[in-house]
Amino acid sequence: MALITLVSAKSSGVTTTALALGLSGPKRTLLAECDPSGGTIRTGFLQGRITAAVGLHRLATAQREGTLPDVFERHLVPLDQAGDRLLLPGLTDPTQTPSLAGTWEPLHRLLRVMEEDGYDVLVDAGRVVVESATSVSSTYSPAPLLRRADLVLLVVRANTQSVAAAAPVLRVLREDLDRHGTGSAALRLVVIEDGPFKANQIASSLGVPVIASLPFDTATGSALSAGEPLRGRFELAPLIRAARSAHQELTLNATRRRLHLTPLPGQEAARV
Repeated sequence: MALITLVSAKSSGVTTTALALGLSGPKRTLLAECDPSGGTIRTGFLQGRITAAVGLHRLATAQREGTLPDVFERHLVPLDQAGDRLLLPGLTDPTQTPSLAGTWEPLHRLLRVMEEDGYDVLVDAGRVVVESATSVSSTYSPAPLLRRADLVLLVVRANTQSVAAAAPVLRVLREDLDRHGTGSAALRLVVIEDGPFKANQIASSLGVPVIASLPFDTATGSALSAGEPLRGRFELAPLIRAARSAHQELTLNATRRRLHLTPLPGQEAARV
């Protein structure tokens, strides 16, 4: 099991990627939509079938009232008929983000409990909000969910604009994770094949390994982002098949990092 956070430097399809991974995984999955600019799955993929009565924006109040552990699971909604894929819906208004500054740490602990219960946990943290040259914002972003993750995946498109935007953000992420998190070795790239560059070129340019390459599948992307009908079987769509194949590498990398970060008795945890 793993807790994996996805981010972007610019609009790169983080939510679509997170949904594809969440819906295609071999295990039970919880997707926490923690994008500080607001959630889109409620009105997009779910087509407004759930109300604003549930979701991330309600958890800040619960935390202040001391009821967060009691009410947390009430704010999880199913993404599939079997109920094996769960969603914590995101904010309905980006101005709600600062109110969650004290909620991210207890939310991380609850997500770890879900992981211990057999879920792979994916966090859609949206675009990285930079506070300084060495730190992401602790007020306007879910910083603890990056710093405590087993892996941090930066989603980048295979074109010049996206790669150029990723470089300075990666510098900040490296500094932040080394200073405040589990180390910059948590960083991996997910490449969306929307451009001329190959995965190895992007990895070489940015100095971060590519853990998965996903096709630029506009039909499936529209189904995931806007709830549009998809011709053919969902599980056979190119994006979903590629996301399913990516899970083995994600799990392997997350497990390796967890093992290295878990100290033996009498030892300090390593940063790898």
